[in-house]
Amino acid sequence: MSKFLTSLMIPLMLSFSGIVRANDVYTFYVVDYPPYIMASNDDTTIHGIDVEVVKAAFDSQEVKVIFERLPWKRIIRSMQEGRIAGTVSCSKRELRESFMYFSDPISHVRRAILSKNNLDTGSIRTLSDLNRYSVVTVSSWGMQKELVNSDIKHRSSPDLVSALKAVLYRNMDILYMAEYPALYYLKKLGMQTELKVSELQGEKPLPLHLCISQKFPNSERLKVAMNKGLRAIKANGLYDSIVSKYLQASDR
Repeated sequence: MSKFLTSLMIPLMLSFSGIVRANDVYTFYVVDYPPYIMASNDDTTIHGIDVEVVKAAFDSQEVKVIFERLPWKRIIRSMQEGRIAGTVSCSKRELRESFMYFSDPISHVRRAILSKNNLDTGSIRTLSDLNRYSVVTVSSWGMQKELVNSDIKHRSSPDLVSALKAVLYRNMDILYMAEYPALYYLKKLGMQTELKVSELQGEKPLPLHLCISQKFPNSERLKVAMNKGLRAIKANGLYDSIVSKYLQASDR
């Protein structure tokens, strides 16, 4: 083979060799999911806990990633077809295992209860224990569907601020929602000293992952790089620093 042909073939071979190169840029598509992903149309930049964790992990491995908005159904369809690298903050499900690789967990979703500081919540271990309290949740959120399916009596509020005020001023005992969003909004609204967030003791957290399309080029190596980077930023303290930036640390 001539030197000229060899010089043409080497870049072509590298492009199909599955090497994650420093000059490659990988785009992950997301939907708004505060505080994990802050990607509303009002935001000029995409950020959030999971976005920053993923970027920091890949940065530590010298892999460039960017994030763009896309409707969830289109993200899933595009991943099935191998047209995009993947998405952030998705859970591991059996139906997804046929076309996705899942990184090590980057965060988690845990069901929680928000109440006044003086309410004893130590005996609340499972969802059924909420029957002993007056409960409010946000209308049409997934948490309300859980209460309905579990036949737990509750009131619904049209938005989160109204639900918080119901606990603060209208004698509702508990706001039922997810842990990280609860902590984030308490910090955002300056209510950390008035309300507390307690875990449901008997509940296991649902891990969230970086999900990568199996058909996308370099997908397996992207997963390896992500997991290696995640271990690195946990070891050097950067992971905890990112989380604490969005959530109020709890002494309780």
